[in-house]
Amino acid sequence: MSAELNHESARPVVVLLHGLGRSPASMSLCAWRLARAGFEVRKIGYPSTRQTMEEALAYVRQALQRMPPSRISLVGHSLGGLIAAQLLHDPQGLQIDRAVQLGAPNRGSPMAGRLGWLWPVRRVCGPAVEELAYLAPPDHTSSRIAAIGGTASWPMVSHGFERPNDGVVTLRSAWSGAGHRGRVHNLHSFLPVSPRAISLTIAFLRDGKMEPA
Repeated sequence: MSAELNHESARPVVVLLHGLGRSPASMSLCAWRLARAGFEVRKIGYPSTRQTMEEALAYVRQALQRMPPSRISLVGHSLGGLIAAQLLHDPQGLQIDRAVQLGAPNRGSPMAGRLGWLWPVRRVCGPAVEELAYLAPPDHTSSRIAAIGGTASWPMVSHGFERPNDGVVTLRSAWSGAGHRGRVHNLHSFLPVSPRAISLTIAFLRDGKMEPA
């Protein structure tokens, strides 16, 4: 990121955070659309399958602190959305304006609760998957957070989950703690490439609001 980002005429900076088991490449379409909308975009990768949630948070925080000082907004998918909200609530010197969560399990994920205890799943997804099973809901709602949840679940896969859900995270969990809420008819994995989700993200980052869910 160049020093010119600190100039008054610099474009707004948005940092993208991928989800568990994904890579920065999973946020590429979102990055392209945000850049087309006039944002300066950065993607941060972190070793999500080898870290606890606390370790992932510390890793991303350090990566942001190494960037030239500037005001930023965060967009995170799933675990990345949890990290984005935690950074906004506890910035520790970072200048964070807004955060968008795409399918973040703010109250935990029933899919992680169903499968996260299995050794093959823990082996592949790492220690964070068990932590994502059950999370205490946020203790307050922030008008600086927008949460977008999916509703296109597979009934055979998500049988018994509270509805609506995206196959991994319920809409109630995704919306918890967010002052602005949106929904799209997509599965969890496809939220970062959903044209509708990206349009809602752009609207919130630009205007501080989006169409009511």
